[in-house]
Amino acid sequence: MSGKKKWAKYIIEKTPSDFRPADPKEAGGTNVIMINNELDGAVPRATYMEIALISKPMHLGEFRQHAHSFDEYVTFIGTNMDKPFDLDGVVEWWMEDEKYILTKSCAIFIPKGVYHYPFVFHEVNSPIVFMASAPATHYVEPREPLDPPPAGYGVVSG
Repeated sequence: MSGKKKWAKYIIEKTPSDFRPADPKEAGGTNVIMINNELDGAVPRATYMEIALISKPMHLGEFRQHAHSFDEYVTFIGTNMDKPFDLDGVVEWWMEDEKYILTKSCAIFIPKGVYHYPFVFHEVNSPIVFMASAPATHYVEPREPLDPPPAGYGVVSG
């Protein structure tokens, strides 16, 4: 072996630049880790995982839901150690036609075929960790805008 460690490629420290904003602080968040498409073949069999750090409210735009041919986990975790089980913020989350207002750290299991998304970060009082993962090497996101969006999209009440 030419001085390289055998398992070094499995320690993934860098997210491809097309998954990060140029100025994460200004954008209010960034993907810290993004693993998709086996990191373009660099890590065979590596499954999809996305971890982002969100620092201010953000709305991702149009109401576009999608479903997958695989199960997925989506996780929101608060980082305020004075209240570690709270998000210390407010996140709007949709599964099919149901809206949820999240204020606690949580993991959401999404069975394959269930339409989900979007999410809106209404309040972010301390950073929120967002994580998504699935037992698939390629994250596929077929989305079409819903016109009009459901009543209550983008507002906290309801």
